[in-house]
Amino acid sequence: MNEEAETRDVKLRAAAVEATARSRNGAYRGPRARRQHASLPTNGCPCLEGIHTAIASTAVAVAQIRVEIASIKAETSQDFAALGDEIAGLRRHTLEQLTSAQEQMLGRLDTLQRTMTDVGLTLDRLLDKDGA
Repeated sequence: MNEEAETRDVKLRAAAVEATARSRNGAYRGPRARRQHASLPTNGCPCLEGIHTAIASTAVAVAQIRVEIASIKAETSQDFAALGDEIAGLRRHTLEQLTSAQEQMLGRLDTLQRTMTDVGLTLDRLLDKDGA
């Protein structure tokens, strides 16, 4: 995983820990504690306390989803990098095979040309002997 993905992962995990701490202790005052829902008065009403708990648990779930998304992005990035390496290897292998095939074909063509030249010279000698 590259440094950027690791940094993002650490930040998201810290956000998840912070949200978890908020859900366990309504009085938690982290760096983001000034949000509107954190300062809502409950006035002793249990339904408003439930809202705080729901908001905090939603924040935890969102933070966990962000961590999962960052992890998926990092894995996808690694998969694409590996795929690029595989494609580069395939290109090198294909180039080697093509070069080898071209060398073989040129060797066979050279042999064929020499054979044809030899056949032509032999025919010329035979024709000279018959004509003389």
